[in-house]
Amino acid sequence: MMIQARHSRTAERIFEVYLRSLFRRHFHSLALLGDIPAVHSELPVLLLPNHSTWWDGFFAFALNKQLFKRPFYLMMLEEQLQKYRFFTRLGAYSVRPGSPRSVAETLQYTASVLSGQPPPLVCMFPQGELLPSHIRPLGYRRGAEHILTRAKAPLTIVPLAIRCEFLGEQLPDVFFLFGSPLVCNASSAPNAELLETVQHNLLADLQQRIIAGERGHTLLKGGVSINSVVDVLRRKK
Repeated sequence: MMIQARHSRTAERIFEVYLRSLFRRHFHSLALLGDIPAVHSELPVLLLPNHSTWWDGFFAFALNKQLFKRPFYLMMLEEQLQKYRFFTRLGAYSVRPGSPRSVAETLQYTASVLSGQPPPLVCMFPQGELLPSHIRPLGYRRGAEHILTRAKAPLTIVPLAIRCEFLGEQLPDVFFLFGSPLVCNASSAPNAELLETVQHNLLADLQQRIIAGERGHTLLKGGVSINSVVDVLRRKK
């Protein structure tokens, strides 16, 4: 049996505070480039990020809390969720890629979650595994496509590009860029190849924006780097 989400508002409030503290210790900033996607309030959202850091699920959780404010669900590897059952309280549920029967159960569960009220935000990583950010092709699997073809009502697909960069600071900066929302139903759902192409182009766009010096809107100001502390002390001296 797959592990289902078991939301707890108390757990979410506690973890949200703890997560912000973690972000401040480990990152210089979290910033959004581009606009917040305009999504219909009555339609569920399927968030599809790339997966190149251990933090990606936490980023999705934080973005939902700050920008979308919806019931949150995250598809997570069963072997990891068995170790960290607490995450079920935050909306995590399991998938076991090596078992076709388990995968089918997870996909059916995801489709049922997407039809819930109030309309949720469900995050899954179409790559199916954590891969270095430079890997191309991205290697999208068919999970998202199967979920979309099982959807019982229209939903909104929102691609998300995530990139961490060291830009003159001791701590890395994290950049987010949302793709254009796509409303679809089971009969008009895009296939895995199209979803991968959209994500490939979005990641390229994010890279070029960072190279061009775009810094976007700061979502969270993180820790102070050693170099910044030294510069302050030097000015005082």
